[in-house]
Amino acid sequence: MARTVRDPFRGFGVNSREYFAGVQKAILAAPHVIQTDISFDEVSEDECYIRGTLTLNGGFELHIAEYVVTEPDFKRLKYRFHLQTSDNKMIARWDNAPHHPEVKTHPDHILLGEKVKANAPMDIPQVLQAVLSFIE
Repeated sequence: MARTVRDPFRGFGVNSREYFAGVQKAILAAPHVIQTDISFDEVSEDECYIRGTLTLNGGFELHIAEYVVTEPDFKRLKYRFHLQTSDNKMIARWDNAPHHPEVKTHPDHILLGEKVKANAPMDIPQVLQAVLSFIE
């Protein structure tokens, strides 16, 4: 049974370290994450880059990267979340790279194999929830 993973800071102003602590909390709360290798680069008090790999049940890997500014307004400037099998076969990739202007949600989209589809902006708690439909 799928469990909802929540973003602990939606609607709250935080600095980059507090944001990263919330990301770590969301990852630890996800029962399908069995191993983490995450790095945090603090660009400034209100700006950071988070990247790494989460090993999921079934040997799946979720590669994450996001560049965020937390103040004065929270902005996720860049992100990519790449789900793959243990033998490196891509299953899905969510990102906001502006290379698919034809997509209704441009620049946000999901790649499913060779297909590009519209997708709302994603964050780590949301992608932890979304991967459940691929790994269960």
